[in-house]
Amino acid sequence: MAAHDLPDFDPRVLERSAEAAYRRANAIFTGCVAGGVVLGTMFGATPLTPIGAHWPIPQAFGFATMLLGALLGGVVGYVVGDTRSALCRLQGQTALAQLEGAKHARAMADAMREIHEIHQQIRGLAHAAPAVPESPPARRAQSSPPEPAPEQSPFNLPALPALRVAAGQSPQVKPPPVTPSS
Repeated sequence: MAAHDLPDFDPRVLERSAEAAYRRANAIFTGCVAGGVVLGTMFGATPLTPIGAHWPIPQAFGFATMLLGALLGGVVGYVVGDTRSALCRLQGQTALAQLEGAKHARAMADAMREIHEIHQQIRGLAHAAPAVPESPPARRAQSSPPEPAPEQSPFNLPALPALRVAAGQSPQVKPPPVTPSS
């Protein structure tokens, strides 16, 4: 299958998958608890059946063992159902995480496209602006050079001061030795 044959991205597919995983998790949990209660009740009711005549538990305790079996079966069903339903919830969360990742990726792609368009507009304005000839700077009475105004970035943030290297104003600096000398 070629890339052009693939369908477009549809976030509703992932949303439906996550919903189905959560419905499946709830059904598994409820089914395990109900099944545990039913099986526990059946085992607990054994003294009330003809099989119970051979058991060491008297038939008079049959209802108590039936209730105890239902309670223990429900607890076992709860533990098993919670563990199994957690896997379905994990699948649902994985689908939702993929959906969020796709949304963020699309937003980042849109932002990068917008930044590129702004950059192209600025570049076009810079090329279209007429060159202004430099006039000689006026002499000031101060001996120190004036501080330059902070430049503004395209995002209205002040630019960091640039490092300037004065050429020819300081003596030649020798590089450090490659090997330490004694």
